[in-house]
Amino acid sequence: MTLAIFFVFAAFAVLGGVGVLLARNPIHSALSLVGTMVSLAGIYLLHHAEFIFAIQLMVYAGAIMTLIVFVIMLLDVRHEETESERLGFGKVIGMVLAGLMVVVLLVPLGAGLTGKAGGMTEEVLARVGGVEFLSEKLFTTYLLPFEIASVLLLVGLVGAVALAKKRL
Repeated sequence: MTLAIFFVFAAFAVLGGVGVLLARNPIHSALSLVGTMVSLAGIYLLHHAEFIFAIQLMVYAGAIMTLIVFVIMLLDVRHEETESERLGFGKVIGMVLAGLMVVVLLVPLGAGLTGKAGGMTEEVLARVGGVEFLSEKLFTTYLLPFEIASVLLLVGLVGAVALAKKRL
């Protein structure tokens, strides 16, 4: 039964991702992204990661998506839709990068998924707890990637404000 529910959430996540790519209206694309994030939260709940489930819903599906919708509304997208199509070279580069991404994702499948098991076992969860284990890993082993991700989010926010600012 759990496997069937997982496949339902996974299908909704994939459909939401496809909706993000295919939607012509940016607001519809953002709503598809919200659907994907809610589906991921459901998958976290299936894996007994209640804390990450709650954070996924509150932070990503709530706060960050609200920020994205505000930026979309500030950018005056209707004006940009009326301009001529000038992104021919950009589309070619996008297709090349998408092909490279598919290759990078398929290479591990061809080599076989022979990764080692992680450190979060049932015994560790019972002894330490999920949130303590996660926070210990996040702020010791993965501190640099965590800080890089936060700086990238800050740069994205500053870029969104710069794009939304009206030129005088």
